[in-house]
Amino acid sequence: MINSFTHGSKYITAYMGSTSDPYFSMTGASAGMLRFNGDTRNFEVYDGTSWRMMSGSSASVSMNPIAESAIDWSLKKMQEEKEWEELAKTNASVKIALDNLEQSKQQLRVTATLAKETANDHGEVMEMQAP
Repeated sequence: MINSFTHGSKYITAYMGSTSDPYFSMTGASAGMLRFNGDTRNFEVYDGTSWRMMSGSSASVSMNPIAESAIDWSLKKMQEEKEWEELAKTNASVKIALDNLEQSKQQLRVTATLAKETANDHGEVMEMQAP
């Protein structure tokens, strides 16, 4: 029986519940999912077919470094954008720069969409011309 749980990531939270009160659909489980079964007081992992009790005295769960890095980057960008928006409320130059940035993003989205459509159309033409 596992008697302790150590999370190896600042972005993972373990909840304790029971099989009758799941935090996700037990019928929609996929291989590798982890749960704490409050009824049996054991950690279980789904092997793709059934829930299996994990052996050992403790369980360790962590995210890979790429996932943590992506979350850190996202949080940094969110904070940066929030700071820009606050500055834009009192600084006209920052407001103009943010407006220009948003226009550029919209232009990039349209240009990228057109480029993808052109590439797809070109690919379809090439397939039709193939011998």
